[in-house]
Amino acid sequence: MSLRGRLTSAFLVVVLGPVLVGAVFVALIVSYMSDVRTDEQLDAAADTVEGRISMYCERIHTANTALAMTYRDGHTDTVTSMAELIVERGVSDGVTVSVDGEPSSVIGAALPQGQGVDCVAPDASSEQRVSAILVSQTISTPDGNVTLASYRIVNADFLNGLADHSHAAVELDDAREPRLEAGLSNPDKWRTADSFIPLRVGIPHVNVGPMYWVLGGMLVASIGLAIGLAAWLARSTTRPLGELSTAAERLAEGNLSIRVPVHGRDEMGQLAGSFNQMAAQTQRYVQALTSSRDQMRGQLRRLGQTLSATLDLDRIMEVILDTAIVATGAGGGVVMLVDVDDSNRLKQRAGEGDLGLDEPATVRFGEGVIGRIAAEGVPMSGRMVNGRFHGLQRSQTEPNAESLIAVPFRGRSQGVPLADDSGWDGLEGEQGAVMGVLVLYNRVGAPTFDDRDFETLETFAGQVAVAVENVLLHRQAQRLSLTDPLTGLWNLRFMQSAVQREMERARRYGHCSALLAIDIDLFKAVNDTYGHPAGDQVLIELARRINGQIREVDLAFRQGGEEFMVLLPETDEFGAVSVAERLTAAVNSRPFRLNIHDGPMELDISISIGVAVTELNGETAPELISAADQALYSAKESGRNTWRIARW
Repeated sequence: MSLRGRLTSAFLVVVLGPVLVGAVFVALIVSYMSDVRTDEQLDAAADTVEGRISMYCERIHTANTALAMTYRDGHTDTVTSMAELIVERGVSDGVTVSVDGEPSSVIGAALPQGQGVDCVAPDASSEQRVSAILVSQTISTPDGNVTLASYRIVNADFLNGLADHSHAAVELDDAREPRLEAGLSNPDKWRTADSFIPLRVGIPHVNVGPMYWVLGGMLVASIGLAIGLAAWLARSTTRPLGELSTAAERLAEGNLSIRVPVHGRDEMGQLAGSFNQMAAQTQRYVQALTSSRDQMRGQLRRLGQTLSATLDLDRIMEVILDTAIVATGAGGGVVMLVDVDDSNRLKQRAGEGDLGLDEPATVRFGEGVIGRIAAEGVPMSGRMVNGRFHGLQRSQTEPNAESLIAVPFRGRSQGVPLADDSGWDGLEGEQGAVMGVLVLYNRVGAPTFDDRDFETLETFAGQVAVAVENVLLHRQAQRLSLTDPLTGLWNLRFMQSAVQREMERARRYGHCSALLAIDIDLFKAVNDTYGHPAGDQVLIELARRINGQIREVDLAFRQGGEEFMVLLPETDEFGAVSVAERLTAAVNSRPFRLNIHDGPMELDISISIGVAVTELNGETAPELISAADQALYSAKESGRNTWRIARW
């Protein structure tokens, strides 16, 4: 055989060998990536199912705790209303109240037969029929042990909700026959969810068959081309071919950093350059996939843990914003909420990345880019050129960027009060009004955001809205447990802790504080003559007049019945007497206008006040309260409609 023949044969062997190895390698990579992708989708679906169940448990636990606190405080008539609201809002399917183990009442759907799994101490078994997930609390009362239980029924609707959010098949692995399932049909791969109820999650396997046909066609074409060019290329391919063969072998072994030297601009040089480009792209692709997978898993895990473990609104929004940025590949973003001090303005509550601002972003509704998007309530995406976006001019107080995507989110509740350390005191507006906007800036590696980013951001915007409303509902329940439902003043429970804190502060810093005990004169005669509804109107009006005469730092309480207390921090004897005189004058200044069954009427009301001061009347809260009560008795014995100061 001639040298050319030998070179041609050698060329074919050396070239076709690596090509076949590369094809097999690519086929293995495709198969491997398909399996990895399937596993990632399965893990994500399982994590979503687990996170959804954790969210259900958190909401049920929060609602049931609020019911227990209200029942423990004696507001049994409020418990039923709160339970109906909880069921109406979809927090739970039903609430049961049991006394000494015997059912007393059921609000919402009845708990079906089967095993109810407790979210706090789960003990589910696949040998029993799982009927519901629940949270129960037992309260000791004079009438017996009262058990409050809130639950979500595990049925087809429950599994359909899990399947819709996870985009997978979900099967309940308990004792019922046939098994309850929902979502995708005929999944290829299953995984048991790490949940306290027995669930299996499944997805279909990614079909890579067409990829193999394309790969086979490319391989056949490469072989034909190699045979046609073998004779001509044999003279100049010995050295480059050896280098290419060595590099291909190392690449097949998993060394993605291997590169082939390029000796010229001929075909072999171009082949070497193409090989290097393929290896570099494969390396970048594998690195990007690994990094993206790890980042997304970490962010989703962090998001699930945050949503289930905290009610810190700022922390929740920071985690949601970080997760949205990672999921869409954005360079930065902000979460803006309606400013309570100005309901016509949006104010930054969380931010990430270089926003080009020295202060937190703010914008008024209808102004700038974000303000117009919020006012119209329609998501938008695109490029920003010279501060203009779809005909809108950017405001100087909102971030600047090359591209952005913004999704407004709405609330389902109305006027839920909120108080926290950041000074955000409430959210007022019509039901369904825009609560804020989630905005991402500068899509990394692309000129603008695409439709998939829209879908992703809408999901995260919904999570922000749910997180805000959950925090609002939780804090509303806390506030209701500490206020008097008739007058709106703080109740006895809060008074005792507030007076104790003020006594400790006054003792630590050597300050003087005062406490007023207030009682309506002859209030029993009002109830006996005009009825209790008229008496309630007197109590409400007196509370309003008390609030009108005290400072913002002062605290007014309804101690019980017709008895009220007012705590005056940083107030000495002279200041306390001045407040007592103002309160007496405010009550005597004009009659109380009442609406009774006979029609409107006016009634003269007077009050008696007892004054106690920390520097005169004790060092503990009980001593100060007792001194104020004794001074009140002295004022009543002196003829009522006056005040007396405790001096013992």
